[in-house]
Amino acid sequence: MHTRRSLRRVACKAQGVRTSGAEFNPLLMGAVEALFKFPPFFDAAKKNARSMIVKRYESLGGDWEGAMRDLQAQDWEARFKAVEDPAVTYPSYYTQPFHAYSKGNLCWEAALEVTMAAQSVHALVMDPRGKQLDPNGDARLRSSYSARIHENMAELGADRSGVRRIVDLGCASGLSSRELLRAFPGAEVTGVDLSPYFLAVGRYEQERREAAGGRPEALRWVHGAAESTGLAAGGADLVSMCLVAHELPVEATKAIMREAHRLLRPGGVMCIMEMNPASPVFQRIFSNPFAYTAFKSTEPWLQEYISLDMPGALREAGFAQVVTRESTPRHKTVTALKQ
Repeated sequence: MHTRRSLRRVACKAQGVRTSGAEFNPLLMGAVEALFKFPPFFDAAKKNARSMIVKRYESLGGDWEGAMRDLQAQDWEARFKAVEDPAVTYPSYYTQPFHAYSKGNLCWEAALEVTMAAQSVHALVMDPRGKQLDPNGDARLRSSYSARIHENMAELGADRSGVRRIVDLGCASGLSSRELLRAFPGAEVTGVDLSPYFLAVGRYEQERREAAGGRPEALRWVHGAAESTGLAAGGADLVSMCLVAHELPVEATKAIMREAHRLLRPGGVMCIMEMNPASPVFQRIFSNPFAYTAFKSTEPWLQEYISLDMPGALREAGFAQVVTRESTPRHKTVTALKQ
């Protein structure tokens, strides 16, 4: 009779899943995948997931409805036209529902809610038990990414003081871009994203910060695909991809890694912050049918992501050395050097 561990290992091997030291329940995952192909189940799970995000934000003291009223009063159509590149085409994976939105990131609701949603979702990330809410969890998550980048670059022998040009792939509304500006004073950041809705919101928030601070930010926005940015080759010192890979099919992630390699100068680095499927926190989620179903309801490419050998894919893309460090109890930072 197989033990639970050996059953998981055999089943994952049979399905071609690379576990990279982590263990997953393929029977549970297969059952949930099948359920999500049933539209009424998907709609109910999506609605429940969004409700949980709103309630948690409000439990942190936030006013979700009030914030949305203020944001919706802006002239978003004019801002949309200012950032949109009409020539951009959207890959099929990007036009599917995810993050509890039927149009994914291609809608105002997702873009206007993103900052509040990030604060809600990340309120638990620094607690290994996933129980203690922290209103500053999102900020702590992002600052931990910056700290691990510096540590990884030091281990790789990369020049941290020479980082002047940064590309932030999948920047959304710029939460990750702002942290990169803080972590590398004097650097210029180019944020690239496929959603003009998110870019419009990001530019609006940037204008508000600049007005409040009395000085411009070294942050510009590009509407485009991370797989094919159109930016000059060899012009970047650092390319970042923060909390994006789990939202993509594996082949798209690999294409982005190749694009990052093209963008970087020799000696530059690609940095990735992502959930760590091997962490005890995610192992508990992946073994619990209710937790996994709630998580899966907002992440259609989750099963592909956990099969990704990230260091191997980076080496395949041309990077010479790869270093990985834990960022939070459930996230990791991976840094790859281009020679």
